[in-house]
Amino acid sequence: GDLKTHMIQRAHRRYGLTEINQDVKEAWSLLLDSLYSTDRSVQDSTGVAHLSPGSSLFEDDRWTPKPIMCQVFRAWEHLLVASNSTSNQISGRIIMEEPLRYDLINLGREVLAQISTPMALNFTAATSRTPFMKWEELMQTSERYIELLHGLDKLVATDTAFLLGPWLAAARAWGRGNQDCPSSSSSSLTGTFLEGTDCSDFYEWNARTQLTTWNPVSSEDTKIPGGPIDYAAKHWSGLIKNYYARRAELLLDQALLDERDGSSLNQTAVAQIFAQHANQWTTRVSSKTVVDDNDYDAMHPIGDPLEVSWAMHGKYKYMFDSC
Repeated sequence: GDLKTHMIQRAHRRYGLTEINQDVKEAWSLLLDSLYSTDRSVQDSTGVAHLSPGSSLFEDDRWTPKPIMCQVFRAWEHLLVASNSTSNQISGRIIMEEPLRYDLINLGREVLAQISTPMALNFTAATSRTPFMKWEELMQTSERYIELLHGLDKLVATDTAFLLGPWLAAARAWGRGNQDCPSSSSSSLTGTFLEGTDCSDFYEWNARTQLTTWNPVSSEDTKIPGGPIDYAAKHWSGLIKNYYARRAELLLDQALLDERDGSSLNQTAVAQIFAQHANQWTTRVSSKTVVDDNDYDAMHPIGDPLEVSWAMHGKYKYMFDSC
């Protein structure tokens, strides 16, 4: 059968639409001709979790989007317009069908994540200058990159599917009441997780470590142990802002110190700073009852998905002027 026709019809059913919406139709046509027709890795390879990402949907100038990236951006625009036209406003709130809301946020997430790649590469290039770095370049590239990560965190925070909180809460729930976990006083993993009366802290530590360093990082480590670091990276609110973006901020701090001294980046210091950051983040313990909405491990969405999506579109559409 006609795959494109099937996917467009399926999208309409998922969104609760009984009549053809031209923007939904165009959005899914573009997606099927771009990302959905290419063999892409299930692992994250963008600049969200990687300071030196390995692949990019932008040209080597780190500015011009490739044709496939232009298609993805246009698909996002069509889905934004479709969301405007098919949503209901009740008591001042915009109500969207859940599948449409998810697709809108997920597609916007993909666009911003792809933009993060050239921005991460530019920032990394600025920190790699020898024999010394340039202050203006460090500030300009880091500001763009870190600001985008915070914007991405804000976007995905509007949908339950992209929150760190439920992942951690589920891990704690599995550990609650169990007594068979190693204690920090007797385990070889001393310093990598907090001792508790049950397994909840240990399970949360595992959940955090799986997402980030994969292997344990102790408070004494001078670098993150070898292994599949960021192998299981996720584009989740809380993780982006407080792990990935914070890591970039720490890199900037060290780069500025070295730039002030007229030297190149102290890689040994960076490795130790990253290890300390990883240890502090993976051993953090969430609230043992309900994680408050104001906490960065929030359990519930924050913000209006359509409003935030349009704001992110307005902020970064200049990246696609050449499309």
